[in-house]
Amino acid sequence: MDSSSFFAHENFMPHGMCYLWQADILWTSVISDVLTAFAYFSITTAVVIFVKKRHDLPYPWFFLLAGSVIFLACGTSHLISAIVIWEPIYGISSIVKAITALTSVATGIVIWFVLPFFLALPSPAMLEKKNQALKDSLDKLNFAQKSLVESEKMASLGGLVAGVAHEINTPIGIGVTASSHLWEETTLINHKHITEDMTNRDLSLYLDEVKESTALISSNLARAAKLITSFKQVAVDQSNKNVRTYKVKRYIEEVLQSLKPKLKHTNIITEVSCDENLAVHGDPGALSQIITNFVINSLIHGFENKTSGNIDINITCKGGMVLFVYTDSGKGIDKEHISKIFDPFFTTKQGKGGTGLGLHIVYNLVVQSLKGSISFNDGFSQGSQFIIEFPLGIHNKDE
Repeated sequence: MDSSSFFAHENFMPHGMCYLWQADILWTSVISDVLTAFAYFSITTAVVIFVKKRHDLPYPWFFLLAGSVIFLACGTSHLISAIVIWEPIYGISSIVKAITALTSVATGIVIWFVLPFFLALPSPAMLEKKNQALKDSLDKLNFAQKSLVESEKMASLGGLVAGVAHEINTPIGIGVTASSHLWEETTLINHKHITEDMTNRDLSLYLDEVKESTALISSNLARAAKLITSFKQVAVDQSNKNVRTYKVKRYIEEVLQSLKPKLKHTNIITEVSCDENLAVHGDPGALSQIITNFVINSLIHGFENKTSGNIDINITCKGGMVLFVYTDSGKGIDKEHISKIFDPFFTTKQGKGGTGLGLHIVYNLVVQSLKGSISFNDGFSQGSQFIIEFPLGIHNKDE
């Protein structure tokens, strides 16, 4: 029979007649085709979602071709097979089958071109092996970094020792000279006394010498004792984890006292603004190392080629949190470097003795030891300003 149109179906018989409308055969075929169709549609949806969410997927177009198009066409083909039981739309059915055939053939050809690339993709076992190798390398790097950080801490402490030793040498030397002079004068006056040559004027001059020498010895020994006390506390705190309650201002002044050898050849003025009674419970060594690294960093970088300036430490307490603001009037930090200043090994003094660990150590001490946070005030234009916030650790009685 001639048909007026490819999609005309008035002259065709429904497929159900081939089953002689036998219910068991007919419904078994229909239900099977419908279930198969919906299964294919579900697979198509899953493939599309998978490709959309996996942005790292290689050749996503291949998955869409092999998955979405084929499954969609196959699903539609099975759905039409169920429909033609009652409606003989054989033209539409043939078009769907043609689309299914074309996409299947295209996929069958393309798959041989992309197969080598998929075979080259690492398997889960290979990825696991590489991940383990990377983890081992990372562990080694972390260990090396920790070792370097500890070395830097000890180097900082060593520099402090050398500076304090040099500073103590002056008052001790003056004390030794004064005591030697006093010994000579005492020997001389004793000889005059034995030989009965001592006059009232000799005794008066000797007593003046004793008064002046002892005053000189006393003041210089006191100066040395103060340096030793400050250094002893700071050194112990830096080399040991010593959790205790301490007065913040007094402790910071001790740290700055131990740093005087670093500052004495400059015209840099240090000022501490803090409530005398503000006390913190924690590891003072962390605060000591933070201040030491800040001051050394300011001297090396901020006050490079500058003969004078200011270092201000302002500390306030509110709501159980300590706000520690360190400010120097140096040349500041270039904007392109701000995002990297806390990174390990980043330094603008590469090859000139800079390790790039100073501010990285500060960051670790603030976060790990003080359980706080640190930031750089990039809006500060008169030098550099760091803002640290950390828990008080105890209830301040004077709040």
